[in-house]
Amino acid sequence: MFQYEVKRENEKVIIILNGSLSLRDTPKLKTEIKELIDSDSIKELVLDFKYLSYLDSSGIGILLHTYSWTKEKNKKVKMVHVSNEIKTIFSVANLLEMFEIE
Repeated sequence: MFQYEVKRENEKVIIILNGSLSLRDTPKLKTEIKELIDSDSIKELVLDFKYLSYLDSSGIGILLHTYSWTKEKNKKVKMVHVSNEIKTIFSVANLLEMFEIE
């Protein structure tokens, strides 16, 4: 099961991802991320992976869209609490350099 929580801190939004992010969960998350990035009041988007246990290719697709959308709008995106397993996936896919990871 996948859930997420959106927290706003002034011009920053933190999306806390929880559970297993797979194809059936991506449309709603993708829509919300796009709306947040399109908002003039948001300058930075933080994706918190602390409670994310699984990520499939559709989840990676959302991350690539997020990166593209934030660059188009001159906004910042970063990922925090990324597990070694997910870092390995990003490394294999040559995506580590694209994202700011803390």
